[in-house]
Amino acid sequence: MSEGSTSETKSKAKAILTDTTKCIGCERCVQGCVKKNQLPADLPAHFKADDGLSSVRYTSSVEIDGRQEETSRFVRRQCMHCVDPTCAAACLVGALSKREDGSVRYISSKCIGCRYCMLACPFSIPRYEYDEILPYIRKCKMDETCRVEGGQPACTAACPTGATLFGLREELIAEAKRRIAERPELYVDHIWGEHEFGGTSVIYISDTPLHDVLHIPTPEELARRGVGRLTHESVPHMMHGWVMVTPFQFLGGLAVLGGIAFLRRRSKVMAEQAAASERAHESASSAAKGERAP
Repeated sequence: MSEGSTSETKSKAKAILTDTTKCIGCERCVQGCVKKNQLPADLPAHFKADDGLSSVRYTSSVEIDGRQEETSRFVRRQCMHCVDPTCAAACLVGALSKREDGSVRYISSKCIGCRYCMLACPFSIPRYEYDEILPYIRKCKMDETCRVEGGQPACTAACPTGATLFGLREELIAEAKRRIAERPELYVDHIWGEHEFGGTSVIYISDTPLHDVLHIPTPEELARRGVGRLTHESVPHMMHGWVMVTPFQFLGGLAVLGGIAFLRRRSKVMAEQAAASERAHESASSAAKGERAP
């Protein structure tokens, strides 16, 4: 893809901005999503995570500690719709792909149920239908099938406080920066999802850190794990160089093993030849002594 087409795609990409300082935990976003997608009741099960997401709940509201003692904040959880999604890179059959509108699309008819996407997602988002006979992966779609009158996704349209907004990604990042600049005493000076793991199409601002609830490690944690590049680079992009050299590493390994095998074989042959020569010499010496005997 050319630089011009990449810029054009980015300018068309939609996103969701969630401002936790405005969220009241009413879960209207969850209800809107459930109604639009005609999802059944979410029954408790031992294999379900405690973040509220499941195969029948594509978004949830998680309560965390607020900045002040004995206060709370509510954080929406949903697919982050990465700019360069790791799940799509891990999928063997192309069931997941990034669309120009910013969403990460899942095509169930292509899915083989390997669940590599679940292992690959850095945010632990995709959920599996463990209780279905023919299970599929489920997650937030953020595409035209979620839209209601006015062009908004059902979740953002249902929000009564404007805590979660839908629009062009570039414009929402600019709005987030504007809010932080106007209220520096309120907001943490950070936009979660702007750069981490190559950037996401679901971004957050808050007055309290969101690293834990969003499964986004801090720069210090990433650096300690030896993957500090993930503060601004996607996993597929970071892995690209390693993948490209893997065939050469394999061939190099074969060459080294072949060389070792050759040297071992050569040493063995030389040892056998030396032993045979010594035996021949001993036989000749014995024969010579026998001839000199009276």
